[in-house]
Amino acid sequence: MFGILNINKPEGLTSFDVVARLRKILNIKQIGHAGTLDPMAKGVLPVCVGSATRLIEYFESGKTYRASMILGVTTDTYDIEGEEILRQEVRFDRNKLLSVCEKYIGEITQTPPMHSAVHYKGKRLYEYARKNIKIDDIPKRNVMINSLEIKSVDENLPNPVVVFDVDCSGGTYIRSLINDIGNDLGCGAVMSDLTRLRSGAFYIEESLSLEEVETRCKDSSLEFINPVDKINFEEYTLSEEEKNKIMHGQYLKRGLFNDGIFLKLVYNNSLAAIAKVYGEKIVPQKVFSDEI
Repeated sequence: MFGILNINKPEGLTSFDVVARLRKILNIKQIGHAGTLDPMAKGVLPVCVGSATRLIEYFESGKTYRASMILGVTTDTYDIEGEEILRQEVRFDRNKLLSVCEKYIGEITQTPPMHSAVHYKGKRLYEYARKNIKIDDIPKRNVMINSLEIKSVDENLPNPVVVFDVDCSGGTYIRSLINDIGNDLGCGAVMSDLTRLRSGAFYIEESLSLEEVETRCKDSSLEFINPVDKINFEEYTLSEEEKNKIMHGQYLKRGLFNDGIFLKLVYNNSLAAIAKVYGEKIVPQKVFSDEI
């Protein structure tokens, strides 16, 4: 087995849970996911099968999410599953909301939430949080918010619910974004729902549920996504002679490619290797000799 599955992760499972389920369904151990989703979140989770796990580092990192936030509520986890800290009625002001959201478009600095999988001094932050250990110097990170679009507002509630789409760089914490927006609004806000609509080149419209994967596996109709179609590098089609060179670890002459770029080397529409251009040479970095 070699390829990618675009899984629509259900709410309530960790990303590792999804991998464990797929190992049983596909009867293969070599499976890895690209881009963790919290148990509360659902949506696109790219999963690589077989030696395709070696490609995860080359996936595009951009993400698109649909999120819901409740105004006037805060918790210790920045989402509704946490311990409630504050709840107050809110008089909704659309213009103020739009003004605050616009401020977050572009490069921003975020502090990851305590209840996250970010590493800090050898442990994950949530491990400290579970022991009620407060960390005051969590490393901040710069992330990019490409767009933030309000989709709907249910304002006829003591605590209005705002649904928005956000397109952002990898590593963005939507819970932290919502917490910051709530602070700027002066009323607090908490995440109540999160769906990943896109992860790099993978979209929710093309995703499969775990149940669909299991059904298609049983009736032999399951098809893996060809990595050639999802790795966003320039493509170089190999001749048979060049393919044999690559399979034996030899380099090719550069041709017209720019120095320093990555290439996907393709033979018969199958990925033969990921290569990098060094001066006048195309040097294979990872070779997939068993897959062509």
